[in-house]
Amino acid sequence: MSFLEQNGPSLESQGVQLLPPSTPAKHIALPLPRSPHTTLHIRLTRLETSNLIFLTATDHATSSSSSALGSFVYAMPNRLNPSDPLSTALFPVPSSIDFATRVAKILARKTGKPTYVGCSATFGGATVEEEIEGVKAAIEAILNDLANDERNVHVDRI
Repeated sequence: MSFLEQNGPSLESQGVQLLPPSTPAKHIALPLPRSPHTTLHIRLTRLETSNLIFLTATDHATSSSSSALGSFVYAMPNRLNPSDPLSTALFPVPSSIDFATRVAKILARKTGKPTYVGCSATFGGATVEEEIEGVKAAIEAILNDLANDERNVHVDRI
């Protein structure tokens, strides 16, 4: 018997519909284009009404250690101006907020779905071009995976 069953009415009996993930979470790992010693790890969960993505990066040159919790951003399509999605930082961390916001807004615009992005990937010491290449690589990998599910998104170039 679950905690809720023991301690009160279930959510279903109160009219709340619980939505399971549309597909199991998928893990993607890819080297960054301008930093081949750095691997970007992506965990993608497609939900019925939104997408949930977590990003982190590992550097093979440094020892393996746990990374700190990064930024968590929510972005949604803008019905009034489709080319400029709306976003808000739910948990901002200065070192990863820009990367998380860029990824969330691009995916919300491309998929037409609200998107949650958690990001602990930091690119300290990277040039602007390296960070942009990282965003492009992440977006392309995520959109290619989402394109496998035809009902979710139509892939086009960034």
